[in-house]
Amino acid sequence: MKRVCLFVVLAGMFFFIPQAFAQSGETEMLNNRVEALENELAEIKELLKKQLSRDIQKDEELAGLKKQLAEQADVISSKVESAPAVSTGTKGGQITAGEDLEKELYLSKKSSELVEKELAPSFGGVYTKPFLRRYGRNTYVGGYMDFEFRAPEDEDAAHGFTQKRFIPFLYSDISDRVKLATEIEFEYGGVGGGRSGEVILEFGTIDFLVTEWINWRGGYLLTPLGKFNLVHDSPLQDFTDRPLVNQLIIPTTLTDLGMGFFGTLYPTELSKLDYEIYVTDGIFKGLDEDGSISIGESNGLRGAKGGYFDDNYNKSPAVVGRVSYSPFIGLDFGASAYTSRYDENNDNQLTISALDFIYQRGAFEFLGEGAYAFIETDDFAKDSGITDDMWGYYFEARYHFMPSFLKSISPQLFSENSTFTAALRWDQVQTAGRDDDFEKVHWLRSRITPGLNYRYTEDTVFKLDYQINMENKDMPDEANNAFLFSVATYF
Repeated sequence: MKRVCLFVVLAGMFFFIPQAFAQSGETEMLNNRVEALENELAEIKELLKKQLSRDIQKDEELAGLKKQLAEQADVISSKVESAPAVSTGTKGGQITAGEDLEKELYLSKKSSELVEKELAPSFGGVYTKPFLRRYGRNTYVGGYMDFEFRAPEDEDAAHGFTQKRFIPFLYSDISDRVKLATEIEFEYGGVGGGRSGEVILEFGTIDFLVTEWINWRGGYLLTPLGKFNLVHDSPLQDFTDRPLVNQLIIPTTLTDLGMGFFGTLYPTELSKLDYEIYVTDGIFKGLDEDGSISIGESNGLRGAKGGYFDDNYNKSPAVVGRVSYSPFIGLDFGASAYTSRYDENNDNQLTISALDFIYQRGAFEFLGEGAYAFIETDDFAKDSGITDDMWGYYFEARYHFMPSFLKSISPQLFSENSTFTAALRWDQVQTAGRDDDFEKVHWLRSRITPGLNYRYTEDTVFKLDYQINMENKDMPDEANNAFLFSVATYF
């Protein structure tokens, strides 16, 4: 029994003693690891203290630099204020640069004084206009110009160079709700420039914005009769001449005095509907008490277009409106109408209806417009020579392209913003009027115009057109085809 107990004791010692030594070794390893981590943590803390000290030092240096710069700016400002004016020329009769700056500050200061003192504008004078206070930052100045060369087959027609239009724009954001827009037309060099030269107000309107779906507009309105009358600027067009329907049935530019409403609605997420509707004074006057008429086969309704700037002004109220619908981006349909009396006695009604559309897909555009003039005629109007209604339309296809080899040959002339446009237009217009013997004449004019133009940028276009004219009337045809070259640009 003693031997058995001794064996058990020896076996336990043999089993537990190595295990105890192993545990002792692991404890020592853990202690060494903890000690190493503590040393690394101490080093990190020391590095953070040094970095914080450097950051504080940099902030102090930056604050010192800012203080020095502020002191230097004060010194420079005081020197500028005390320095004599720098002359841009001799003192006698010329304004120096310093005087010009002083004058600008003086004017704006005088204009602001009334506002600061909460005084009514009637307390002011010639130097207290609101635009002086705004420094003109809310007003935009621009415009466009066109220039052309015409070579028709008809020797009696106008040949050579013509500077047809110079149109300055003035647009102003008067306030968040009040906007002003106007265009002034210098045509054929202005008054005294020859060839029906004139200077007129093309349009001038004041808008009061209420909300997107209804706003007010008043003034000398650009009549929303057809789409072309609203976007007739020469740099926007790919041909030199305007479509025949927009020369004879809707005589563009068509403007009238009045007021009304406009706005935009969104029937669906993709679609958009725009509208304009106005009451105006009435722009057409086609028949006087003495029997003289302004409506005829040669000029259509163009001769009946009057305005407040001359005596050919009907003063019979008119209503005009346009609605356009775009079911998705790239397609737009428009319908418009105008109605008013056109004779001196207000016995006969003139109603013009128009349809227009535009479709764009990639580099291709297809657009068109048509108009029909319903002309009432009593016995007096018929005896005077006004016989039938008038109508006209045009279709136009455009394709924009830029050959890559041209960009390689001359990247200065053919940049990423440059493009060519090949265009083709078909026009047809029928006017009714009288011939020399006061007999009925129906004058059907057709025209096909191929063209090619180059735009260095979207704002500037060089156009080449060739007009092929076809006429069906009770008189011999004339050779009146024409070659045209023109340049138009915004500025």
